Amino acid sequence: MYTVAIFNTKLYIAKTSRLIPLIQKTSKTLSFRPFMQTAAKLMGDAKPETFEVFGTEWVDSFSHAHKNGLATGPFLDEQNLRMGDRALIDIEQLLPVEKDGVAKVNLLEWAQYAVVQASACGIFGVEHPFLDPKVDQAFWKWQSYLPLHMVNLDITGKGYAARQIVFDAFRKYNKNLPSDVSFIYKERLRSMQEAGIDEDDICKQQATFGTAAFANTVPIMYWTIYELFSRPDLLEEVRKEVIEQAVSGDKESGFKVDVAALKTKCPLTLSVFQETQRLRHVHANIRKVTEDTLLDGKYLLKAGHYVMMPGQPVHTNTSTWGPTADQFDPYRFTKDSSDRKASSFVAWGAPPHLCPARQFATTEILIVIALLAVRSDIAPVKGEWVKNPALNTGDMATVYTPKKSVEVEVRKRDDWDN
Repeated sequence: MYTVAIFNTKLYIAKTSRLIPLIQKTSKTLSFRPFMQTAAKLMGDAKPETFEVFGTEWVDSFSHAHKNGLATGPFLDEQNLRMGDRALIDIEQLLPVEKDGVAKVNLLEWAQYAVVQASACGIFGVEHPFLDPKVDQAFWKWQSYLPLHMVNLDITGKGYAARQIVFDAFRKYNKNLPSDVSFIYKERLRSMQEAGIDEDDICKQQATFGTAAFANTVPIMYWTIYELFSRPDLLEEVRKEVIEQAVSGDKESGFKVDVAALKTKCPLTLSVFQETQRLRHVHANIRKVTEDTLLDGKYLLKAGHYVMMPGQPVHTNTSTWGPTADQFDPYRFTKDSSDRKASSFVAWGAPPHLCPARQFATTEILIVIALLAVRSDIAPVKGEWVKNPALNTGDMATVYTPKKSVEVEVRKRDDWDN
């Protein structure tokens, strides 16, 4: 661990997986709670009364509502089904209609649209606010201004204007919630109502849920497609695995994909996704020191300062991942990992604040990757995949998007139509 001083603030940097469990065990004094309060204000425009609520112990029950609302079971199954049905639509629309046709598309724009539509169907129901292109566009404009909003520097107000469009859409949506709204959305609503938060602030806080639902899934979806389709031999192996282990039916009666089998019987497909997470993850988990804390018997962390746990040093540690730690190995997660600590892979955060939507996001990405692998051929219009494209390092996400997306040609694999 080392310390970085920024004016009067200290950042205690924990860059080894060994310290992460120790930080987790002291979550009472190394707390994530202050950041939830800050987000409620700077992202959700919380009124003073709501801001105060987010500073109380109630946020622990709010976090529990997320875990409960996204736990495996029938409610998540329903959410996944709506998401999967919508993903099928967007993949069908991506594929060319003609037998030997070619469709050209901006891959990042498609991933962004597909994730929003599929995730929103799962969470908000099939008649969700993001069906309106104005709301969809406003959401992403708002996201681009988030770094400025976090330091109150949106001088032109364009980001706030975009956010207002999303807020207004959720005010309208919340007046008449559809019958297929997800359990997680209702759990968030229940928790905030029980805390006494007024209805307008609830609408605004619910509008921020899109940031959690879309912002990180889009880039990891993009890069997983990128890593898979840029390796023809690997693509053929994944196709073979998915077809043999997770696909049933035929062209005449229709094919089915067994989602459970994608997770339990397709280790290579899952490994490609996890390896993409490992190498593309740039997030640093952060906690505020609320009381003087002695960590590991030797590091005195002073109250009022912060602890950061950057993911990249953990994910590229050669003692954990071997001499090829900085290289993409699609088979890495198919190998025996019994001697690997859980804290060595932090793409979903660090307990007790693991991403509660990790099962939902994983299911979505595996569905899309499996369907694209089996049903399509995707290649850059210019003929080759750029190995190390420049990144948008200003993104407020766990994975950076590329500065310039790749334009791709999409061809349909006719044997797997329907």
